Amino acid sequence: MADYNNPESEQTEKAEFCEHCHQINLIDNEAQTPIQGQQAIAKNRLTTVRQAPGCSTSVLRGLDQQLIDEMNSIAPNSLVSFADLDVDNGPAVHPFLQAAAQESLARAIKARGRTLSVNSAYRTIAQQLMLFNHGKVRRCGIGLVAPPGRSDHQRGLAIDINDEQGWRPYLEREGWKWFGPADRPHFNYRGRSRRDIGRLAVRAFQRLWNRYNPDNPIAEDGIYGPNTEARLNQSPILGFGETNDSTPEESLVRRLSLTKPYLEGDDVREIQEALLQATITVNVDGVFGPATEKAVKEFQKLKDLTVDGIVGPATRSALGL
Repeated sequence: MADYNNPESEQTEKAEFCEHCHQINLIDNEAQTPIQGQQAIAKNRLTTVRQAPGCSTSVLRGLDQQLIDEMNSIAPNSLVSFADLDVDNGPAVHPFLQAAAQESLARAIKARGRTLSVNSAYRTIAQQLMLFNHGKVRRCGIGLVAPPGRSDHQRGLAIDINDEQGWRPYLEREGWKWFGPADRPHFNYRGRSRRDIGRLAVRAFQRLWNRYNPDNPIAEDGIYGPNTEARLNQSPILGFGETNDSTPEESLVRRLSLTKPYLEGDDVREIQEALLQATITVNVDGVFGPATEKAVKEFQKLKDLTVDGIVGPATRSALGL
């Protein structure tokens, strides 16, 4: 496998795998209220990836964020957020791409001048394994799924979208390639400056596992094999560390980000007040709009966190909440 510090190699080109993305998108972004999903997690707060409840990978948000943060800790800006673009992201979407792909996506959206509806973007190895586990037994109606390490979603080089033919000319001018009728929503970035970060994603998990499981270590070699898969299946869906010991009430805390329509409530107001206490200028109105997202990013940059504008456990902790 190519080293994540080297430019894209032939190995990555060969790794492309045809999945049934439309089918996966429908299930992964299934309609459920945030509180319903979080209650399911709260009741299963020590549940592992192998035992993950339901069909949607949205139950993995805690572990996913740790994996993304670990990747950016090893190799800063290996994944960058596109949440601040004119996009409408599904509930299971992690709005991250490699920098070159994010920049090209921004140009395509600006050229068309309308909102891009995204059903899938970056997919962590935990998400991929959960979907792969579904596919092996045809659970949740999911069929063909790429094994972990074989999907460009894991490299920050793929998106699944609505209105693929309307967007196709704009994306193709910016280096994106439509997969074709076999996987209609799926586009891969094939432009310049892309990199193979698949090995980085694996190493990030291995390092995270070893930090919290010193008595059961695994080689930090970036190779996805049976030992790594076994540990990943044993990993808690809420993430490692203090998250595992959180009470069900704490698990019900909303993950705040810029959405359409904007999130509103006392929890948003609490974040805004904490930002002010941290000397970050923001209007305290209880509405998580673009100005609040900008303030969150400013705070995350100041605290050397992943700059994605998303208020998850790490950002809440840094805010003293």
